[in-house]
Amino acid sequence: MNQTNIEAQMKALHQDMKTLKEKASRFSTIRFLLVIGVIFFIYQAESSNRIFYMVSIILVVVFLYIAYLHRQVKSKLEDKETMIEVYDGIVKRKNEEWKSFEDQGIDFLKEDMTQEMDLDVFGKASLFQYLNVASTLHGREALAHLLSVKKQQPDNIIKRQNAVKELIDKQSFTLEMNMLSRLFSKHAKKLKKKKLDSFLTYMEETMASQPVILKLLSYIMPVMVILSFILCGIGKLQIEIAMGCFTVTLCLAFIFFMGNSAQLSYVESMHDLIIDYERMFVNVAKQSFDCEELLQLKQQLSDAQDGIRKLNQILGFVRVRSNSILFLFANGLFLMDFHCMRALKKWKDQYGNHVRGWLEAIGEMEALMSLAQLGYAKDHICFGEVSNTFMIDMKHMAHPLINEEKAVSNSLQMVDGSYVITGSNMSGKTTFLRTIGVNMILFQAGAPVCADEFIASPLSIYTSMRVHDDVSEGISTFYAEILRIKQMMEESKKKEPILVLIDEIFKGTNSADRILCAKQAIVRLHLPWVICAVSTHDFELCDLEYDEKIQARNYHFSEYYEDDRIHFDYTLKDGRCKTTNAKQLMKMAGFWEE
Repeated sequence: MNQTNIEAQMKALHQDMKTLKEKASRFSTIRFLLVIGVIFFIYQAESSNRIFYMVSIILVVVFLYIAYLHRQVKSKLEDKETMIEVYDGIVKRKNEEWKSFEDQGIDFLKEDMTQEMDLDVFGKASLFQYLNVASTLHGREALAHLLSVKKQQPDNIIKRQNAVKELIDKQSFTLEMNMLSRLFSKHAKKLKKKKLDSFLTYMEETMASQPVILKLLSYIMPVMVILSFILCGIGKLQIEIAMGCFTVTLCLAFIFFMGNSAQLSYVESMHDLIIDYERMFVNVAKQSFDCEELLQLKQQLSDAQDGIRKLNQILGFVRVRSNSILFLFANGLFLMDFHCMRALKKWKDQYGNHVRGWLEAIGEMEALMSLAQLGYAKDHICFGEVSNTFMIDMKHMAHPLINEEKAVSNSLQMVDGSYVITGSNMSGKTTFLRTIGVNMILFQAGAPVCADEFIASPLSIYTSMRVHDDVSEGISTFYAEILRIKQMMEESKKKEPILVLIDEIFKGTNSADRILCAKQAIVRLHLPWVICAVSTHDFELCDLEYDEKIQARNYHFSEYYEDDRIHFDYTLKDGRCKTTNAKQLMKMAGFWEE
């Protein structure tokens, strides 16, 4: 998305907000004056003319209408503020400010997820943190599932690619959904998964039918109470009898209060969030789609708009219970709790088993919207082509988490075989390996990748990069890396296509053992269904190029010097590296003297 266009949209939104704030201020003033007016005319009615009571009632009606309009304005104002946040998120993804996003997806990072740790999929400064615009629990889980290091089915990749392409093209719809998702986040605050699961379980449970006697009483008693007050008003009945009927009805409501509350509280506590979901359902329902994935999600939500609207109508009455005065009048006059219970049972019988599917569909939509963020934040992207041949072919590919203006792109075609990447310290070896891994994750998720062209076959990714010792288990760094590479070898026995990325192979041991062990590991991983890329400082591994069985491909990164300062171009070059920079780096740090 063009920066100039974003700035223009944000400027227009700020102007709309200014207008709405002025309107809201006027409504606040009018509401205050109406309150003063009601008090004044009630006082006048008491002291002079009772016709002023009617004026007071009219002013109360006007006040309620103005209050309704005021709420509408504040709702629009909140929408505008949130849409500005959506645009601001795109701007932050274009530079380094995205690392301030609150949701890092750290809750999805488990101790045994070594690949995800190595490739920064979850956690601080991660791919999840960069992409995620999902706020619902189902949306976050769906995105986390898509960012998998495991092999994906080609048909699923293509279906998701088509969906993400369409969401990038349907900019207005995607930004609107992003805004509604952010509103959900504000209203939900920290909705616990346990609470949501409890709500969904309740929706799927069969609700007991109301006894016939209670159903009859819920109609007969309100008629008696209202009729008694009417007769009292025209002088045909004493007020004590009318109040007695009211009290009996209210007592009946209190007798069943606990049982009714246990049922109604499940939905009452979710009222604001259900309103947010309703807006999402409406937005999806009015949108036309072309691709299979989005059409399926829309079909899954086919009855959601009507169902959630009916539920909100029920909840409008249920919420009266939160006000003790309104509760007394509503139940004393109408036995409202009984009617709400019957309406809720009828709704659950019709829609209860659909709710989980609705929320999951919205979650899938949020996950796809998150993948589409690359299309807004990056100028140089493409959608990868699924290859039937085991390969990865990248043209000018860059790391998605590095600022586009700073990121250096590289090209490389990898087929089954071994790739040894040498280079000086800080020359770009590790970043290049992560660039391959992260873009493969994006490709298999169905997202665009940061490249001019990208062709790859689906595969699983195995890494050995951030390897640490474990003192509690008595495991050294060297042995921890052995265990990682052993896992790769075990997986390779399945003869499924895998990508192996090993950074600074066996750095935890002495050089002689390191070279010996590294050669053995590469030989064991040199299989027709394995692409193995290894970075190293040990130039001796480059000799695998001459091994008839291995014939490893050598690539390197290098540095150059100007004015006694070291510079890196981070560009991948053919062949082995012939330079080192440790001495120069120590001289720059002041540790080396000639």
